[in-house]
Amino acid sequence: MKIKTASLSVEPLRVQGVLQPTILGLDEPAAHAKDPIVIDLSLSLVDDLVVGRGSVETAVELQCGRCCRWLRWPIRLPDFHVRVRPPLPLWIDLTPFVREDILLALPMIAVCDEQSAEGCFTEGIRAQSETGVQQSIHGKDVWGILERFQRNR
Repeated sequence: MKIKTASLSVEPLRVQGVLQPTILGLDEPAAHAKDPIVIDLSLSLVDDLVVGRGSVETAVELQCGRCCRWLRWPIRLPDFHVRVRPPLPLWIDLTPFVREDILLALPMIAVCDEQSAEGCFTEGIRAQSETGVQQSIHGKDVWGILERFQRNR
């Protein structure tokens, strides 16, 4: 999303747009970006500084760190801010600022809501009908490497 610097003034310029989820570069084994990114900003020129305020919204798919289920993780940044300092380019690209704030809003490890009926299993034991439905992203034998180590006694 690029804005021509010459179009900015002291009066706020409202910028609304939709960015493709591919700008996030989020194609990880436990995270996927599929929903568009909705942007609503107000940009203005204060002295020689471009200041923007507004909101950014999207949703990503994350794999739960406990039960390995895929869950939709909404991201809402109601107080999104951007500042561009001089020297100002001819065109200001807002995409890197949006991308950075969305990625910083992601949790390190996503987990289901334990209070919901479809959330993680509290005892860590799944019903027989559900075993094999979800698999860890780490593979089948994630503990195999630890068995090679001998205990120090």
